[in-house]
Amino acid sequence: MEHKITEDEAALYDRQIRLWGLEAQYRMRNASILVAGMRALSNEVCKNIVLAGVGSITILEHETVTEEDLGAQFFLRREDIGRNRGEAAAEKARLLNPRVNIIVDQEDIAQKSSSYFSQFNIVCLTGCSPEQTIRIDNACRNTKTGFYAAGVHGFFGYMFCDLTHHEYREEVKETPLDKSKDPETTVSHMSQDYDSLASTLETCWGYLKPKALKRKVSPLFFAIQILWLFQLANDGRLPHANNQEDLEALFKLRDERLKSAQVDGAFVDNDLLQILVGTVSAEIAPVCAIVGGFLAQDILKTLSGKDAPLLNYFLYNGLEGTGLVHHVQKKSA
Repeated sequence: MEHKITEDEAALYDRQIRLWGLEAQYRMRNASILVAGMRALSNEVCKNIVLAGVGSITILEHETVTEEDLGAQFFLRREDIGRNRGEAAAEKARLLNPRVNIIVDQEDIAQKSSSYFSQFNIVCLTGCSPEQTIRIDNACRNTKTGFYAAGVHGFFGYMFCDLTHHEYREEVKETPLDKSKDPETTVSHMSQDYDSLASTLETCWGYLKPKALKRKVSPLFFAIQILWLFQLANDGRLPHANNQEDLEALFKLRDERLKSAQVDGAFVDNDLLQILVGTVSAEIAPVCAIVGGFLAQDILKTLSGKDAPLLNYFLYNGLEGTGLVHHVQKKSA
C-alpha cells in the first residue's frame, strides 16, 4: 500500500523536502528497510532514518541485551538486560517518529533464506559475519535490492555499498549572465554499475608503489579483509586482544592476502593490526556516530534517487580523524 505525503508530514519534513524534493520524500515514505544486527552503529542508523520518515524498518536481531551493550547503545537501558536487543531498541526508536512502522524479527539471520531479503528496498547489515555478508550481498544482487554492510571495531569503521545497477539524477544550477534572471537548473539522468563484495576482495593491485597504491586504497581496507579472513578460519570469532597466537595468525593471513593481491607486504604494518585487534570488540560512540551518520545519509540518498551514492567503500580511521572513499573494482588496478 502506497502512502501519500499528508499536509502534516509536509510540514514536519519541510526542511528535507526543500533539500531533496517532494518526489524524493515520497520514495522514502514508501521504502522498506532491513537493519540486521542491533549494535551502537545500527542505533545511529535507525535514529537517522526514522527521523527522516521512511515507510518501515525491520530490525533483525536474535541476541539479547547484555551489560556490555549499555556502553554505547543509547536505545538501551539497564532494565533491558536479558530482553531481545531488537525489541528493546524498537521501543525507544518508535518514540522518535510514530509515523514510521518499526517491525522486529527475532530470528537468526543465518536461518533466513535468500528470498527473504527481496521484500526490502534496502538491506543494511551491521557487524554481520563475513560468510553471511557475502551470501546476502549475492542474494540482493539477484533481485537488484540495495545492499549495505558496515562495522565498527574500536577506532576504525568501514562501510560497503552494492546497488548492482543504480539510476539517479543530478541537478546543477547555472547562473545566467543576466543577473536579473533566476538561476537555471539542469537535470542529468545518470546510472552506475556496482561490483559485488566478493569480487572486490579478489582485486589484484599489480604491485603498485606504496604512494601510488595509497591514492587508490587505504591500508585499513586490507586490515579489515584480514580480520574477515581470521573470522572465516575461526568459526566467526574475533581475535583476542591479548592472545599472541591470534596476532601471529593475523600476521600470517596478512602476508598471504597481500601476496595474492599483489601488494607489497609492508603496506599493512604490524602496528595497524595490533591497534585494530586491541579494540576490535569495542564500540566507541563517536566513531559509531560518524560511520552511522554517513551510512544513514547514503541510504537516504539511494532511496531519493538524487545524486550519486557511495561507490563503494568508506573507511574511517578515528586515530587520524580521516574518512576515505575508495572505488574498488573487480578488475585489476
